[in-house]
Amino acid sequence: MSLVGAGLALAARPFMGEVDARIGQALIAGLVIAIGWLTTAIFAELGKRRARAEKLRDYHKAIYAEIGNTLESLWVPNESEAYVAKLIKKMKQDESYVPFIPREQHDHVYDAVIAEIDVLPRQTIDAIVAYYSLTKSLSALADDMRGETFRGLEAERRVAMYSDYVGMRKQAFVFGKYALRRIKAYSDGGPKAAERVVNTQGAGPSAMSPESA
Repeated sequence: MSLVGAGLALAARPFMGEVDARIGQALIAGLVIAIGWLTTAIFAELGKRRARAEKLRDYHKAIYAEIGNTLESLWVPNESEAYVAKLIKKMKQDESYVPFIPREQHDHVYDAVIAEIDVLPRQTIDAIVAYYSLTKSLSALADDMRGETFRGLEAERRVAMYSDYVGMRKQAFVFGKYALRRIKAYSDGGPKAAERVVNTQGAGPSAMSPESA
């Protein structure tokens, strides 16, 4: 049997080079295909990341512009305090007086991007959502105060309700300023810069009290 095996080995020797070459070619072809798949996957992932980054920048710019354009309509430091104090004094002196309540709508851009809100990074999303959640509550309260029910309330209850409304406007202003600082920090320095932004404008629950207005 050993002689037969040796004979077969000798007979197959001329073909070994050809077999080895075919194996090598197959290995090279497989490697090229694998590299091609890997390269395609890498470029596809890079494309997705670029698209997501571009969308994030666009959303940040749009939200930044919307918040910035509405802040002055919500509250003007010093000026608004004086106006509110004068108006509340008038409401107390003239029990029949009902102040005009403007319709509040500050969330057109936010409503347009809400379906993809997860694109925003955690460093800014909380501040943005907090601001818009408050402005939506403000809009609902404003609508209530524009109705006959508010007009029919006793003067004391109207004053209390108006004070709450004013407090919400001021708080929305504070939340909006904080969201703008977070967005700008993220744009200028990335996630770590945004995380270093601390709200120093008193955006805690105490700022919601009418006395703070």
